[in-house]
Amino acid sequence: MSNRSKILPLAAGLGFLLILPLLFVDWEEEAEYPKLEKAERIVRYMSAPRQLKRSSFLLVYPEGKPSDFVKWMFSSLGTAEWPPSEWELDDVDREGMRSAGIPILPKGVEILSSSRSDVTHHIIVKSDDSKGVLIIEGFLKPGEPPVLVKQWSLKPPRSS
Repeated sequence: MSNRSKILPLAAGLGFLLILPLLFVDWEEEAEYPKLEKAERIVRYMSAPRQLKRSSFLLVYPEGKPSDFVKWMFSSLGTAEWPPSEWELDDVDREGMRSAGIPILPKGVEILSSSRSDVTHHIIVKSDDSKGVLIIEGFLKPGEPPVLVKQWSLKPPRSS
């Protein structure tokens, strides 16, 4: 057996040992504003094509524009379809929701369609029909600039 054939398994084993720790590193970025981002997940969840297909949104607004989504989300039909809040669930229900992939609105955060001076931690849901996007602005204090701004395309499913 040549020296080369003896070194190959050793090099492969050493390479595996060097890469092994990378498999256990948590690569998910730590949320800077975890409560605001949890509230954002509610809007993302509700605006996902799969959820829109199940909701009353396209029945009420067949065009499915972002501005329609914001109107619907804060209407009596839309709010009836919001996922529950932390204070509405016990530990067992909370865990069931998480395992089903349904986001939960954290305590102390509100989701609004416009700013209010009496609410501290909140996100505002906006739209831009010309770009076809929903926009989230997250605030820690009323009257101050948003600390979190995110946007994504609203892509309602088309009926076949």
